[in-house]
Amino acid sequence: MARVRLNETNDLPEDQRWLFERMEQRGPVLNIFRAMSHSPVAMRHFMRLGSYFLEEGKLDAALRELAILRVGHECAAPYEFGQHIALGRRAGLTDAQIRGVGAPNGALFDRRQLSVLAYAGELTAEASASDATHGAVASFLNDEEIVELTMLIGYYNLVSRTLNALEVEPEARPQADLDAIGWPLERG
Repeated sequence: MARVRLNETNDLPEDQRWLFERMEQRGPVLNIFRAMSHSPVAMRHFMRLGSYFLEEGKLDAALRELAILRVGHECAAPYEFGQHIALGRRAGLTDAQIRGVGAPNGALFDRRQLSVLAYAGELTAEASASDATHGAVASFLNDEEIVELTMLIGYYNLVSRTLNALEVEPEARPQADLDAIGWPLERG
């Protein structure tokens, strides 16, 4: 059970209800937003940055999703990891690759994918990346893409840590994906 009430539209201040009303046009409001809506202005800014990464970012979608899944795994964040299983599949990742983000190897991932997984893992665990790990991503990403990847990893650390701290539970579909993948994953 979440540590904060999962708000409904009527729980929001009247001048902020449009946030949920707009989301409801596409389906149910996700638990992440129901929890974050206790701070609706911050949530709105949070959503803008997340939307940029998912809709306008320059990174290859599969590399983006590998980085996000690695962060979710390293932070032991089932909500975040579960939300991105379907997105990873849509980006072309296999279930074996999704399961393998915790212990990446050359049998599942190519050099670029391994580099992104290492970069996301080091930034999440150490708040920095070694010269070798940075050099590996710099061998195929330009400066704009490296900055975006770095910010993406930082953003999804924020997401994962917020969800964990508030103990927000996954909705039914992401939970089914987590169960199918075998969460929690093996650590490498």
